[in-house]
Amino acid sequence: MKDDRHYLELAFEEAEQASREGSIPIGAVLVAPNGEVISRGRNQVFTAWDPTCHAEVDAIRKAGKLLFQPEYKNKCTIYSTVEPCPMCTGALILADINRSVWALSDDYLGAVRISKSGEHFRHKYDKLSITAQPYIDLAARSERLHREFDSKRGVVYKVSKIKDPKA
Repeated sequence: MKDDRHYLELAFEEAEQASREGSIPIGAVLVAPNGEVISRGRNQVFTAWDPTCHAEVDAIRKAGKLLFQPEYKNKCTIYSTVEPCPMCTGALILADINRSVWALSDDYLGAVRISKSGEHFRHKYDKLSITAQPYIDLAARSERLHREFDSKRGVVYKVSKIKDPKA
């Protein structure tokens, strides 16, 4: 089995390609439990003009349905040239990636270490204004859609999660 350095070197190939293309030089490689490279990704924020096209998200998207298969679910490792940001950390969690290895920790926007320690991104969250559930009928509609989707997958909820903000 190849070591972490080998996969980080592959991630650097993607980072260097991102740099040549004019985007932020970050690369990622997604690796199966048997050591097979499932996918590669690179930052394309400025080449695709897509603020969500980060290296880790790109690699996860390219892996597609493989990540839903039992032999991959909760068993893959992602290698990144820089510590994943808040969005990418969330993507790793939602994609059931069980290990993250990066070459450079990011004290400004790196999120894996901070998320695991329970700290928050006050400097970013303080800038975000939110309005949660302003219309109870739309909240109920959204919940109904999710319940229908989940019931098709065998998930059953007994209690509504909706709280009327005006109550």
